[in-house]
Amino acid sequence: MKMATTRAGRAQGADRQKSAEKTKAELVRLDNISMDEDDEILPDFEAEVDDGRRVWVTAVLERTAVIEPAPGEPKVLVNRRRLFVNPRHLRVRHLASKEAARRGREAARQLRLQEQQSSAA
Repeated sequence: MKMATTRAGRAQGADRQKSAEKTKAELVRLDNISMDEDDEILPDFEAEVDDGRRVWVTAVLERTAVIEPAPGEPKVLVNRRRLFVNPRHLRVRHLASKEAARRGREAARQLRLQEQQSSAA
């Protein structure tokens, strides 16, 4: 009976190792996630740093991310190349088109110029 328990324990250990390897295989470097120019990755997801630590990502910037190594610990800035994530766990938000934003700023500038010209006359 003791021998059967040992075999079962080894089988469970092997299953856990396969599960860990499968999870590791699903992880992708954060800087390799491809998105449209007008999309951004929303924060609050789990990641793994290249040294094996599991962390919580609180913000994703252009080349870096803000991570919380453990609850209550100070946040740290880490290069996106060092973070590995499961892409299926990421949430992405489509931003307003940059061109539309530029047109809005230009229209507001033109309106201010017209108001200044009419008040000067």
